[in-house]
Amino acid sequence: MVGRGLKQTMLFVLGIVAIIFVCRSQLGEYPSEQYERVMARKRAAYELEITPAEISAFVRLWPEFKQLGLDKDFNVSYMVLLPSEAADWKRKLWFRYHQWDADRFFYVQQRIGYLLQAIEIRRDAQNILDSLSGRYDELSEQLCELQRLRIKSATMSFAEMLAVSSREEQLRELLK
Repeated sequence: MVGRGLKQTMLFVLGIVAIIFVCRSQLGEYPSEQYERVMARKRAAYELEITPAEISAFVRLWPEFKQLGLDKDFNVSYMVLLPSEAADWKRKLWFRYHQWDADRFFYVQQRIGYLLQAIEIRRDAQNILDSLSGRYDELSEQLCELQRLRIKSATMSFAEMLAVSSREEQLRELLK
């Protein structure tokens, strides 16, 4: 009789331990762990060039960022401080929610601005070259060489130029 009661007690204790173990086990992952995992994967893939997917995601999220007023009184200067370090808790929470790295978000914004400027400079330089075609005096040749240098001066890949120029009007309107 004592053996049977002990056996039931042991089974009861084992059942309680099993229930506690199951309740404490993680059925999913915590949001912060998921964010860190996703961000580690994204950060490993970052390059100087921005991708069409990053441009699309930025275009989708920038209006919300502005609508919430998160762009107000937040000037990003990589020379002084990284955006992730300068962001307050509201901005950090917004970036976590959207699974974006704050530093990359503002890099994409600034890179799009740079690419839009570079495309405009290239277009203007090409227009000047076109207007000078057929002229062979020394001044025209110097001006043509200067315009060729302007075209070459922009550091962008063909893929970036194509991705931005295909959405140029939309991006200009977005970044006003």
